[in-house]
Amino acid sequence: MEPAPPHRFERWLCHPRFFGAVLLLALALAAFTVIVGFYSDDYLLLCSLAELIPGSPPWYDLYNFVSGDPQKTQAIIALTAMPWWTDPELRLHLVRPLTSALITLERAVFGHAPLGYHLVSIALYIAVVAAAGRLFLRVLPRATAALALLIFAASASHMQPAGWISCQHFLITALPVVLGLLAHLRYRDEGWRPGRYLGPLGLGIGLLGGEAALGGAAYWVAYQLAGPVPPGRAAGLRARATAALPVLGLLVYFAAYKAVGGGAAHTGGYVDPLSSPLRFAATAAERLPILLANALVSVPAELSGAFPVGPFIAAGLAATAGVALLYRACLPAIPERERAALRWLVPGALLTLITTVGSFPGSRVLMLPNLGIAPLLAVLILRGLRPASSPGRAPWARRAGAGFFGVVHVALAPPMFLVATLSNTDAARKLEQVARTAEIGAPPRKRVFLAASSDPMASIYPQAVLALESPEAFSCWSMLSTAKAPHRLTRTGPSSFTLAPLGRTMLLGAFETLYRAPSAPIPLGYEVRQCGATIRVAEVEDGRPSRIEVDLGAPLEDPGLVLLAWRDGGLRRIALPAIGEAVELPWSPGPIGFF
Repeated sequence: MEPAPPHRFERWLCHPRFFGAVLLLALALAAFTVIVGFYSDDYLLLCSLAELIPGSPPWYDLYNFVSGDPQKTQAIIALTAMPWWTDPELRLHLVRPLTSALITLERAVFGHAPLGYHLVSIALYIAVVAAAGRLFLRVLPRATAALALLIFAASASHMQPAGWISCQHFLITALPVVLGLLAHLRYRDEGWRPGRYLGPLGLGIGLLGGEAALGGAAYWVAYQLAGPVPPGRAAGLRARATAALPVLGLLVYFAAYKAVGGGAAHTGGYVDPLSSPLRFAATAAERLPILLANALVSVPAELSGAFPVGPFIAAGLAATAGVALLYRACLPAIPERERAALRWLVPGALLTLITTVGSFPGSRVLMLPNLGIAPLLAVLILRGLRPASSPGRAPWARRAGAGFFGVVHVALAPPMFLVATLSNTDAARKLEQVARTAEIGAPPRKRVFLAASSDPMASIYPQAVLALESPEAFSCWSMLSTAKAPHRLTRTGPSSFTLAPLGRTMLLGAFETLYRAPSAPIPLGYEVRQCGATIRVAEVEDGRPSRIEVDLGAPLEDPGLVLLAWRDGGLRRIALPAIGEAVELPWSPGPIGFF
């Protein structure tokens, strides 16, 4: 079939300066993220480096949040740092030595000034975009490669890797993985011998940055099994499988990962496919459509942690079906070179998505999957927007579908990137405000107890901000309940009270189950010591606490104690009731707005 002449849009994409313009756009978008400053987990990492958190990991293993040793975990719970309901066998150890080393170096150079950290992230992001552009040019026609790069560079899902310091591991993994994949393709296509070794080396360096680099192996396998076969090479399945054998080196990685205690267990937030394969499969069935909705139609996957997941799953399935139908309609107009590229890029993207479903759903995990999704979208937009006389059925529907994806991923993507930056910045400033205005009072250092605060920006993270900025403010920080509900606090004695969420139980929220999986019920009478207080589970429904008894070990009026709840946009002191009386603590949205 003779290809149709390029129209104006394609000629514009083929302009010799277009790739440079995209890099400038990526730089402008990434540079805007410096306004975020430090945000949520950034404070936890800095506290770990300063050894302000009990049980802080070493500098080369900053993402070793919980080791899985029950005795160590119980000791940490008693001091603070983790909520009282934390499963003693909880393990959350993400092995990222290269990322840990980089953040340690950044702290040594920049201290607690976030600008330097952000400049490093910006440089890494531009390097990743440039490497992705080289990859697209190698496997796609120039116009399609240019549009794919624009979609990739401007994707709002890349805002957090580019602008959230704790997400630097996505950049540190993506850069060597993409460069290694490029080297491998050059070796396969041109016989460039250094690529034979640089390909596996890039994957290995990426794995030192984080487990997200497993996506690079997914593309490698997909290319070997479904990619084009260079002239002079065997094309059979056996030959293809043999060429993919170097990926078996991942077995060494998995063995080493387990040997150093890496992985996740007894948590509802992360699922380890090696430890819990059946649970991982069930989780993938739920989270994969959610991530596809984010990747294909920009429905933020983060929101699935705060709202019912059904609509997000439906959006993902509908978006996937729409892409499949649009691809079928465009197929007669898609040249063979693009078909050949998509035959391995799309399966590679899907496999990469599967490797990410074990973590909290979020747009931050989409950087490597977008290496395959951006070319797919570029092909659909370019071929779908062809004039009605081009091949394909229902040309009006085809052009409407292509136009929709063009609006979402080209016209709206840069503004959405900026909006995501502003949203994270707003949350970061609100977190700082919550910490700095918490009604803790003047020294001496206080034992702080949060009776009710469901938003992590008003429960988990303020202690880290205060530990860095005002370490004299408190000696211990205990979260009694983060249930998204009103609470009733009933005073039962000079130093004791009961606390019950109204209309629901505890341990239903995403951040609550991060510390204890739903499969690990809490029995009646379960008792924990934390911050000098005794916390006992007094009522249980379906394995979840519905009322707890708390004895602080000192009168509630003791000046060394502070009892707080989220109210009126801040952490406010609770008006202490008389013995035998109760006070209701109303629920209201926290700083994020929906937790």
